[in-house]
Amino acid sequence: MSRQRPLTRFASSEEVMTAEFMHLVDILDQITVDFQLPDHSDVNQARYPWSVGLLSSPSLYAARMWEYPFAILSAELQPGVKCVDVGCGMTAFTIYLKDVAECEVVGVDPDIFKSGVKYKGHGVSLEFIKKTGLEIIRGSMKKIPVASNSFDRVFCLSVMEHLPSDIAKEGMHEMARILKAGGRAIITVDVNMFSEISRPLDLIWDSGLSPLGEVDLRWPFRRFGVFCDGKQPADVFGMTLVKNDYSVETSYTGGKATAPLVEGSLVPTLRKENLLISRWHYRLQPLWDRLPNTLRIVIEKIGIKRILQRILSGNGT
Repeated sequence: MSRQRPLTRFASSEEVMTAEFMHLVDILDQITVDFQLPDHSDVNQARYPWSVGLLSSPSLYAARMWEYPFAILSAELQPGVKCVDVGCGMTAFTIYLKDVAECEVVGVDPDIFKSGVKYKGHGVSLEFIKKTGLEIIRGSMKKIPVASNSFDRVFCLSVMEHLPSDIAKEGMHEMARILKAGGRAIITVDVNMFSEISRPLDLIWDSGLSPLGEVDLRWPFRRFGVFCDGKQPADVFGMTLVKNDYSVETSYTGGKATAPLVEGSLVPTLRKENLLISRWHYRLQPLWDRLPNTLRIVIEKIGIKRILQRILSGNGT
């Protein structure tokens, strides 16, 4: 991959059409046909008209024509690299990691069932596992059942936008936990100009990981596709994150003492919701400071300040 391209950026159909991306799309397309994976021809025509005629039947989902090459190239894979695909489903991507890139691969999915195909390949069947020889384990974003610091690459492609915000936050913590120091996490999400189906920068903040290389937050001139409602424009944002090996103090010492330390990637796990100090101080304290002293004394006597503090802390009245 050209190092001049930011490793965290938006998708575009123009990039899909490049020789570098189409070479990988052709390989993934053949895998989809060879393993007779779920067909997305109908939704591709409706949501990504630019993809019509570029894929065989069955067809992989057209958004993955950018997401999979982006992930493969950003990961800089080598044979033997330990990879985990979180929320893998039954796709050509996990097969590519094992059979083409020759990585050691584990897939994680919350839904493992006996046979057949659920909607567009969601979940993983035992038939698929047997046919592909992949190692797939059952796990959720709340608890990925693998050891900490055990993978060189963590992939999570078009999963996070489907989760409630609290589960997505836990998932980012978990993916950071299982990633080795110096390892990369490659994550893609659907985004929308008119609604907040996902907030990519919040995901980065919640992960404790750092963007690798340059970040380009500029929206492409043209929209990538259309959402399932057939009306709203659809875009995809890809992130390449790295787990830096460093520790930080958890309290202020002024350099005069040694404070308890925590790994930098674990800082997001320390945060507690609805902290009184942050909500009171940053929302109402500036207004409080402007009140005359006599009025503040009266308010404190009748307990209004205490009530407001309790409301802002999430404890009710």
